Amino acid sequence: MAEQPPVPETVTPEQFFEQLMPMGYQAQVQSGDAVTPADMTLQFHVTGPGGGDWHLKIAGGDMKVTKGNQDAAITITVGIDDWRDAVLGRNGAALNVLVPQNRPGRPDNSARAKALKGTMALDLARDGGGEPFKVELCFNGSATPRTLIKMKLPDYVAMQDGRLNGQEAFMTGKLRVEGDMAFLMQIAALTA
Repeated sequence: MAEQPPVPETVTPEQFFEQLMPMGYQAQVQSGDAVTPADMTLQFHVTGPGGGDWHLKIAGGDMKVTKGNQDAAITITVGIDDWRDAVLGRNGAALNVLVPQNRPGRPDNSARAKALKGTMALDLARDGGGEPFKVELCFNGSATPRTLIKMKLPDYVAMQDGRLNGQEAFMTGKLRVEGDMAFLMQIAALTA
């Protein structure tokens, strides 16, 4: 895997999105060890004090980040505290909760993601209790169909890492679904 820039404890969303994320993307492109999307747009909406909005455009092996709101194929909404836990890998969270990491052998499904319409919300229980980690992914600005996934945060991280099969998690009750199951199957196909 490509060497990613270190994330300091004091990182702000602005520093992360405008500096570290483009550097990490460029490291992946240069290493050639992961498939990177050819053309994709993402909008991050970080809520709460110190949050903000950032638009990422990936095209031609480059990532451009602008502060503010723009239309995007996927809009990711997350609270500032959950964002910080994911970026810093604390309290059971990991960056792949917000940005699924490419794994060797996984194809570029960005064209399929750009065709989806709907919203997937995640309600991820933390080990030891406390407030769940919540994030919402809205595809192409469409609120419906809507799917809510409930599971333990470590299980979701394992699923994103490829250590836990999503179908197995569903069949064993580790992954619970409310809402549109057909939409969830379309999202699951993106990581196949």
